Amino acid sequence: MEIKVKGLCKGYEDKIALNELSFHIEEGMYGLLGANGAGKTTLIRILAGILEKDAGEISYGGEKIKDINEIRHRIGYIPQKFSFYPNMTVFEIMDYFSELNEVKKNKENIIKNLLELVHLEECKMMKTKALSGGMKQRLGIAVSLIGNPDLLLVDEPTVGLDPMERIHFSNVLTTFSRDRTIIISSHIVSDIESTCKRLLILDNGRNVYDGTKDELMRRCKGSVWELKISEDDSIKFEKEYLVSKKDLLEDGVRLRVLSKEKPIESAYEVMPTLNDSYLFLVNKE
Repeated sequence: MEIKVKGLCKGYEDKIALNELSFHIEEGMYGLLGANGAGKTTLIRILAGILEKDAGEISYGGEKIKDINEIRHRIGYIPQKFSFYPNMTVFEIMDYFSELNEVKKNKENIIKNLLELVHLEECKMMKTKALSGGMKQRLGIAVSLIGNPDLLLVDEPTVGLDPMERIHFSNVLTTFSRDRTIIISSHIVSDIESTCKRLLILDNGRNVYDGTKDELMRRCKGSVWELKISEDDSIKFEKEYLVSKKDLLEDGVRLRVLSKEKPIESAYEVMPTLNDSYLFLVNKE
């Protein structure tokens, strides 16, 4: 589903969450990056129809929608945390949300296939209060996919997941992303690095970058350095420069430094990572 946003604004009593935000998204997986408080969750909730915008325009699939309820069945939403009725089984939860989404045809097969997709097919008779955090997250994914949405909005998806569950979560989204639009919101670069080719980066409610990962890294080329110094000197160094990584060695410290100028004579230039490029951009902004 194509999404166009123009001049989107949203404010609360104590702050402006979104400030004249504009962007255009087509099919595929997009990463929505930004620090905590940058406006990511507000944007996701507005796109999902949970929050009202103060101003601006949003079109879904080339149409300006006056009532989000007209297309709510085409939108899947995965929040940061899930709340399920604790005494309902996994299957009962899926059946309940199938009814809410008015899924009638092949309902049991759809439920079976989705539970297999998220590796919960053997847990369908377990009560949700017995599920681990990662299992609840996977059940939430299955619930969000029941209506086969054209647009999937995912807010901070890996909170509470262990490394293996993070990998499986990414694999599920990649499988589902064909011919659909998925927006993944996170403040952790690694959450979206392997799955999303394009990025939206928010800073204080503004869109400071909209483009590919490769282009963002090209912008940072020539500004990433590695150097080795003593541990005592590194403390002073970190106060003067932006350090994206610090490795403790047996005889000192290796720092990865973001700077337009060569920080010290012994420093050598290295290729930027996505994390380097993101930090360089938001700190420059």
